[in-house]
Amino acid sequence: MLLCLDFASKKAKLIGVEREKNSFKVVLSLEFSIAELGEIFGEFLKSNSADIDEIRVSGALEDSFHKAFILPDLKRKMLKHAVQSEVIKAFGNDCQFQQQDLGEVAVSGRKADRRIMTAGIRRDTLEEISQMFTDSRIKPCVYTTYPMALQALVREMGILTEEPLAFMEIDYPTSRVVIFKGREIRLTRELPVATEEKDPDFSALAMDIYRTLLFYSDTFPDEQVTRLVFAGASTTKETVENLGRKTGAEIIPFSPDTIFQGMKEIPYIHPGCLGLALLKPEQFSFAYVPFSVQQKRKVKKTLITSSSISLGVLLIIVLIISRLALSLQNLNVYHTAVKGEIRMKEETFKHLALEFISQSIETSQPSWPEVFQEVAAAVPPGVALKTLTLKKVKKVWRGETSKMKEVWWGEASGVADGFDEITSLLLAEEVQNKFAHSPLFRGAKMAEKEVRGKQVEFKLTYQLQR
Repeated sequence: MLLCLDFASKKAKLIGVEREKNSFKVVLSLEFSIAELGEIFGEFLKSNSADIDEIRVSGALEDSFHKAFILPDLKRKMLKHAVQSEVIKAFGNDCQFQQQDLGEVAVSGRKADRRIMTAGIRRDTLEEISQMFTDSRIKPCVYTTYPMALQALVREMGILTEEPLAFMEIDYPTSRVVIFKGREIRLTRELPVATEEKDPDFSALAMDIYRTLLFYSDTFPDEQVTRLVFAGASTTKETVENLGRKTGAEIIPFSPDTIFQGMKEIPYIHPGCLGLALLKPEQFSFAYVPFSVQQKRKVKKTLITSSSISLGVLLIIVLIISRLALSLQNLNVYHTAVKGEIRMKEETFKHLALEFISQSIETSQPSWPEVFQEVAAAVPPGVALKTLTLKKVKKVWRGETSKMKEVWWGEASGVADGFDEITSLLLAEEVQNKFAHSPLFRGAKMAEKEVRGKQVEFKLTYQLQR
């Protein structure tokens, strides 16, 4: 249930609305005396807490202001500061206000100005309303003013146009008058309602309303209120007819039952509350936030940010620990692999086929034990040789006398398997350097080198010293 609460000068008016897609049904309508509101309303909130899912509130008209300012067409920030200065100058610095740009105002001979609608409410009033919901499970999501809520109602009724419209809510002990012109709220006024004994035909109230309409005509000489809407429990046929005769204005029936269901079953019709129910918070420009609520939101945001940062730090620490554990595990695997490769090399050298040696060497044999010993010393852990060949060739040496000389040329191919690509490349270069600095080999060169993943396959050529 959506709970809408409208504060009049001495009354608090309340309705409960059930919403289903685009339909509204009023299921509850109450009035509370402001003097007794604290205790009674607190009990009401406790007993209906489970049924309430949202609360909207409008403050008393006497604690709010509504005024349109015409200002030069400035940049956005400059215009905002100009509006703030005008509001403080007109209403002081103890109000929280919002503004809305109503568009350009044509001025002959110079650049068009901007019409800015402002509406505000006293900060202490906001805090007082907020304190009422301290113990409530649900807090108000919208704080606004009565005329702004009422504007949503007349807009939905289709009677809000650029032609001035006066809305009168006549209700004992205070009546409220709001005059609209399009999106602009031109005038607001609260008028006392005398008891029936003192003013049986409400003629005094009708005169006060008439004076208000005259004041509007004096303030805006080129305009006249030509449409009147009456609502409220104290509205009488005589009052409506009396004002209709005096002003000559059109009387527009107040018929919220075209929008809301259940209007015939409720004891009170509260226009301000009905307007609150029609507001769309995501599109509404004139919602206010009490200072205490702002502070709580800041604290909550700070706590959420701190928690997020702490969680992020913990995740980084966990990630670092996981990486270290993984590195230690990889180191252990590498150590085991190196041991296995050493054993494999030992077995390989033990079981080198005689047929392989006989195919590599044609006649005379080099000192194989010496060759194998030197090769074993030149191959570091992490490198596995696949082939090792030696071939005798004849080379012609030319000098003072030409002569033939036999030379042993060899090739060694293998795989370097390090932690990663760079480590494997370094292992292959280490094999080449050890062959180059060996007293048994000379002319060691890297003939081929190919990276396959983190492994490096290589082929090394060398010459055997004789």
